[in-house]
Amino acid sequence: MTLNCDGIEELSAATIAEMKTTNVWNESCPVGLERLRTVTFKYVDFEGQTHFNGRIVVLDVVAEDTAHIFRTLYDRQFPIAQAQPIETYQGNDELSMAANNTVCFNCRQITGGGAPSIHSYGLAIDINPLQNPFMAPKKSQETTQAQVVVMPAAGINYLNRTHVRPGMVENEGIREIFYQYGFKVWGGGWNDPIDWHHFQPSRAMAQLLAAMTPEDGRILFKLYCRESTLLDAVDAKQNQLVSWYQHSPQKFMVVLQETPTILTLSPAEAYKRFEQAIL
Repeated sequence: MTLNCDGIEELSAATIAEMKTTNVWNESCPVGLERLRTVTFKYVDFEGQTHFNGRIVVLDVVAEDTAHIFRTLYDRQFPIAQAQPIETYQGNDELSMAANNTVCFNCRQITGGGAPSIHSYGLAIDINPLQNPFMAPKKSQETTQAQVVVMPAAGINYLNRTHVRPGMVENEGIREIFYQYGFKVWGGGWNDPIDWHHFQPSRAMAQLLAAMTPEDGRILFKLYCRESTLLDAVDAKQNQLVSWYQHSPQKFMVVLQETPTILTLSPAEAYKRFEQAIL
């Protein structure tokens, strides 16, 4: 196990074995185990006690930014119930939420099925699910009455987001911390579902980071932290940026670094720049 810097480690053999056993990671996942890192951090709980065993598994590219997020949350004395990798709960997202567990990597589909969740890339952080629950319409053919599903169930006591209490992301400046370090998409801004505990970069960004080398990905992510217009607008179902990078990583990075405004362009404008340089 190689220590890269304080609080950031490659996955241990024991962690890898547990992730495989619990199916938290498998061969179909969009990123390999070698691309994942464990970030260890200290946090304060809801009783004001400091803990030094917070652990979260993330993509290598965002490990340092993740460490900065939790260091800042600790400095702000923002309370966290606990933070342990999802394999602690056998990869069961509902069990993890019920335990009010803060987590990141879990190779699974989005809730309801379909595309891989951004958790599958190690790029989505769920924080304090009890204070920041998940809510979605309950679809049923048996009744026409409006119903919703709240997870965890006890999170129903936190649906009034104007009544801000400890551990809620609406506390002053908390969402901005995640935005500053590249987790710019907040599930609390969605309509269906509403996922108040969830922060991530865009799906197009996740796809591109997974295709890149860690070195190239870090360069891109630093740019994305400052300006995300392009990658927030790219259609993830037709992400031509991934194709351009795979065709010629070196030329792609030249365009990225020599065109300071590239991430401010529309997808059509950016694609034209990359096509001219790469083909």
